[in-house]
Amino acid sequence: MKGHNERRFSVSFESPGPKMREIVLALRTIWDCWQNGTKLKFKGQFYRFDLMTPFFNPGPIAHPKVPVYIAGVNQYMCRIAGEVCDGLHVHPFNSPKYLREYVQPAVNEGLTASGRKREDFTYVTATFVVVGDSEQELAQTRQSVKQQIAFYGSTRTYEPVLAAHGWQDLTPALHRKSVEGDWKGMADLITDEMVETFAVTGTYATIGQKIRERYAGLLDRTSLYQPWQPGLDDPRLPRLVKEFNG
Repeated sequence: MKGHNERRFSVSFESPGPKMREIVLALRTIWDCWQNGTKLKFKGQFYRFDLMTPFFNPGPIAHPKVPVYIAGVNQYMCRIAGEVCDGLHVHPFNSPKYLREYVQPAVNEGLTASGRKREDFTYVTATFVVVGDSEQELAQTRQSVKQQIAFYGSTRTYEPVLAAHGWQDLTPALHRKSVEGDWKGMADLITDEMVETFAVTGTYATIGQKIRERYAGLLDRTSLYQPWQPGLDDPRLPRLVKEFNG
């Protein structure tokens, strides 16, 4: 993630967790000023907001409870989500074991610190799926998912996801291949067992139920993470969405 911050977005990688916590708290302070006329006075370690003129104050809105979700992979960010946010956008590169043993305990620490309960919090994500109604479709989507898993696994920030299953040694191997530009070789390192661990496999008729069964009690909302491009006129997608919502 440091490389993406510094080389992709040209921003410094400095105290990401504490900064994120302050941003959420600052936003709530600014919104309180607009909604209730409270004097704006926020001073943190990284940010300071104490000037609000009428010209830049939009005033109150009809629905002031604005939910704040952040994304997180490591436990520090998950704790922050539980402490100051309404929900966590779990990274699509996940598994039930990682969620149960790594993410949720950290979020629960944050919820306890803020005096809240599980019902006050929402887990959302997008789910890797290997979906198709023919062997050709399944093979095509499986290869796409392998490539996506390899891409995320090559970034050291995501090592805890692999480590939850004892596969942490894969991270440096994937990282080396990414530096070499060997993207196909990276995908070849992802085994079928890993695909079944981090993705849900099924036909369009069964994938919705399989996702619900896998993530019951772990997630509140999800969608399909699609590294491939499905046909927008594919009649199976609306049926799947309707079934999933039902």
